Amino acid sequence: MGDDNGMSIFKNKKFLLTCGCMAIFFPGSFVFGFPGVMAVKWQLLFNVDRAQIGQLMFFILIGTGFSMYLSGKLQEKIAPHWMILAGIFFCALFIGLAGYATSITHIFIWAFAEGFFCGFVYIPCLTFYQKLFPENKGFVTGILNLTFGGSSAVMAPVFSFLLVSKGYESTCLITMALALGTGMTCALFIKIPESTKEKKPAPTPRLSLVQTISLKSFRYLWCVWALAGAAGISMIMLSSSLGQALGYDVTQYVMILTCFNVLNGIGRLLCGRLADYFPKQKILMIVFLLASTAYFLMPFFKDLYILSFLACFIGLAFGAMFTVSAPLVTECFGLENFGRVFGLVFTAYGFLAGFLGPWFSGIVLDTTKGNFTIVFTGFAFFYLISAFLILDVKKKQTPLIPNHK
Repeated sequence: MGDDNGMSIFKNKKFLLTCGCMAIFFPGSFVFGFPGVMAVKWQLLFNVDRAQIGQLMFFILIGTGFSMYLSGKLQEKIAPHWMILAGIFFCALFIGLAGYATSITHIFIWAFAEGFFCGFVYIPCLTFYQKLFPENKGFVTGILNLTFGGSSAVMAPVFSFLLVSKGYESTCLITMALALGTGMTCALFIKIPESTKEKKPAPTPRLSLVQTISLKSFRYLWCVWALAGAAGISMIMLSSSLGQALGYDVTQYVMILTCFNVLNGIGRLLCGRLADYFPKQKILMIVFLLASTAYFLMPFFKDLYILSFLACFIGLAFGAMFTVSAPLVTECFGLENFGRVFGLVFTAYGFLAGFLGPWFSGIVLDTTKGNFTIVFTGFAFFYLISAFLILDVKKKQTPLIPNHK
């Protein structure tokens, strides 16, 4: 009897969700926290400028764009815990190898690898926990996304402490050991309990790549991720350049980025919960309109507190896009197609958002000598267009000829 009680905890849904959060925690911190802490160190080690360091996020996004669809297809043939285990292993391995980098090129390779193998953790986790919590898909997706994105807030001080007290190489090795020990152990428990396996959803025809792209709802959602993703991710860089242009120092204008990140995190959880009760398209439409209004208003204010307040709405929309889109894809295309469809949607963010957002804003600011009005107005229209496009992402009849490959 004691053994049964001891084993029951490993089948408990809350315990399994905790394992998923711990599994996704370290890959998230490697992508969102590690580069920020190590940026200055890499500049000194490899004698490079800030422009080259700024390319790190580009390589991370490109890596993610390549892996998302691939991991979505592979998870149909490989058990989720093995996918997640492999993803964590390689994410940790490349952090360790980064400690022995001798040029910025090696760090670019690290950035691409981290983005690539994050997909092997992120997609299987979202798919698995939507199956495990069929009545609370949005809320659970919100928890996972909050953990993934918010892990940097927890680990950034840890990375900084290790860097100062242990040195660069030891920091990479210690971090690798923590990720391997904690993440991989938790990944082994991510399995559907026997009592849950019997509750299978109605079968949905599998969509091929061509069939998916042919669906109007997919194309609209893909465009939303390109436009809204670009407008959202750009605020991370614009917060500092705007603050400097207005004469604030780093201790002051960091408030803009902080407010953006706080609502980015809260928005993932709040909008995820709302998505379980209200139409997902309308939730995204509302937050996109709020973000569009915020971008339209920003050029008219110079007060730091007002700008930080407006940045909150952009953070809210950015976090909501990630969280609400996942159950929306399940609703429109079926859980069986979630991995490959969501992976394809993510390519818009991985391949295009970086160019339309940070690249576009950088070019405009350089050529106009710092005209933020043009940049903010452009991103406001990005969100406005997205607000209308998302309403046409609806559940349609799947192609008559299912793809069983």
